[in-house]
Amino acid sequence: MGEEKKKIPASLVKELRDRTGAGFMDAKKALVEADGDLEKAAEILRKMGVIKAEKKLSREAKEGKVKVLLSEDRKRGVIVELNCETDFVARTDEFTKLLEEAAEAILKSKPSSVEEFLKSQAPDGGTWEDYIKSHIAKIGENIKLRRFEVLEASEGAFLDYYIHAGDMLGVLLEAKAPQTEKALEAVHNVALQIAAMDPIAVRREDIPEEVLQKEREIYREQALKSGKPEHIVERIVEGKMKVFYEERVLLEQVYVKDQNITVGEYLKRVSEELGEPVEIVRFVRFKVGEA
Repeated sequence: MGEEKKKIPASLVKELRDRTGAGFMDAKKALVEADGDLEKAAEILRKMGVIKAEKKLSREAKEGKVKVLLSEDRKRGVIVELNCETDFVARTDEFTKLLEEAAEAILKSKPSSVEEFLKSQAPDGGTWEDYIKSHIAKIGENIKLRRFEVLEASEGAFLDYYIHAGDMLGVLLEAKAPQTEKALEAVHNVALQIAAMDPIAVRREDIPEEVLQKEREIYREQALKSGKPEHIVERIVEGKMKVFYEERVLLEQVYVKDQNITVGEYLKRVSEELGEPVEIVRFVRFKVGEA
């Protein structure tokens, strides 16, 4: 047997990381291979492409994919957006697998933030931050875990989802309904509606007051600047707020599969047919690159 490699102190790993910007596991592996020699370890990292990968971290990543996963009982779900630089990379098996691994890990561990998740343990034993960096080096583009959200269904509720073709748009929603074929179809139809029409809330009262106030101020300013008399400005504002609700509130939107009714009327019709209420509790909608 060859001579055993000497133990690498954490301080040496830190020094190499500070010099090169490499991840912890990559730096440690390089130092073990270099038998503790910093210069040799830095050269090894360069050959591995890790330092090159670090430089890519400053490049914009606006392409990517959205992934949704549900637990078997449909009580917990996660929606994740992973970004890269080009749609070519977004379509590769390597990128898709990384996204799936991240989604599975987030669904299981329920981290409170992207930062917390990146510090957690990845499949290779290092952190997720380092694991993603290793993929940057391998793929040759910046990769960024942009956002995720985990939903836990309340008592009597379940989760459903929709992913649009190309995996660049996804919806995760919570619904209270009997889990019959017709009810499940109705809930899925609403997921399609959310994807297509981009509502910001299920109902009016779910919209934060500051958002409504901002809309009213914009409409009031527009009316005043157009020369409308002050005594009718308020009527104009209320009329525009009505349109705002119809466009941005899910239950007040025109139902995409039947232009003669709203989503609220559609759910009421299905509820009456089933003899049990079908209710949308909340939803999350991610579109790749969206502000």
